[in-house]
Amino acid sequence: MIFLKDYPFAARPMIVAHRGDTSFGAKENSTEAVASALISGADMVEVDVQWSVDEEFVCYHDELHPELDQAVHQSTFRDLKDKKVASLIEVLAIGKHKAYFNIEIKEYSARDPKRFMHALITLLEELEMDRYVLLSSFRPDYIREAGWTVPTCIIRPHEEMRELFTFRAFGEPIVLDRPLDRYLPSEWMEIARATGYACMLSDLTADALADIDRKNIFLGVYTITTELEFDQAVARGARALVCEHPQKFVALRNARFPTVEIEGGHIRST
Repeated sequence: MIFLKDYPFAARPMIVAHRGDTSFGAKENSTEAVASALISGADMVEVDVQWSVDEEFVCYHDELHPELDQAVHQSTFRDLKDKKVASLIEVLAIGKHKAYFNIEIKEYSARDPKRFMHALITLLEELEMDRYVLLSSFRPDYIREAGWTVPTCIIRPHEEMRELFTFRAFGEPIVLDRPLDRYLPSEWMEIARATGYACMLSDLTADALADIDRKNIFLGVYTITTELEFDQAVARGARALVCEHPQKFVALRNARFPTVEIEGGHIRST
């Protein structure tokens, strides 16, 4: 399996399974959903990652766990495991060297992002997964602490998320002087010190597209559910498509784009 940096994005957009593949009943962010995504042929699996109160990485999307009646970041790893929440280590073990991972940081706490990101990257290095992952988040305060060893993607935050990196920020908040939808993709990347940008199709305004084209920005688009959305995302230059029902979109991508092989460090179409 080639390193993520060597994937031929320009020739063949990547299909990313949104929270794994839940098409056949698997619970999102579970080991079963990751296994299903591998069967679907997805190139990358997206999972949501948070820290438990005792600082273990777990895969869960929402801030609150309904069965625990409290936030994930206030819950112990043991209690979360009792509620069948998968650990990041378990999830990565399922797909190691079989698929890439988009680790979306879904941290709702006011903890130190530098400590969080250092611990996350250290874990990825120990698992020998650091060259096969992309780190993404709506929180620029976390992405900016990732450093430069692992590629990062800032997901365009919406106004209701501003609280996460202002009122819940650790130390100095990120202060923005205008509504969030007034910032261009390149400005978000600069704020977060990110290497890529992701958003919904509806966020790709004429100004945003011009900025992406002018700055040659790596673009990911979520969440693709129809063939029309697939075509629109590709036409707008998306290199990674976060999809529901990944098996459907793997087949569609394969029909539209040639297979690409890596030989001696060079990319060729077949």
